[in-house]
Amino acid sequence: MKVRTVTGARHILSSQVASVALADTTSATIMNSSEYRKSFIVTNTGTNKIYVKLGTGATSSSWHFVLPGGGANDDGNGGSISVDGYAGEVAVCAATTGRYHYVEFG
Repeated sequence: MKVRTVTGARHILSSQVASVALADTTSATIMNSSEYRKSFIVTNTGTNKIYVKLGTGATSSSWHFVLPGGGANDDGNGGSISVDGYAGEVAVCAATTGRYHYVEFG
């Protein structure tokens, strides 16, 4: 297991596990802007691809990261991203049902 140290973070700002049913053209903002955020991690805990966008309006054709799904829900094999120094909104989209977990560090 790979563990990454978040330097300068004093506490967790927010954390959420969610299952979202989104059409390809529908986006969900999972994190609002926060001047206190030092970094965040988003992990795909489902079996379908999750599209992640720094900003609003994530779709399968407008995204910054694609997180592959795992072999089964919550198996620990889904894609994950870690972003440092971004304080803006973060949005996700899935072509079908997507499951994800995120945590913000501040």
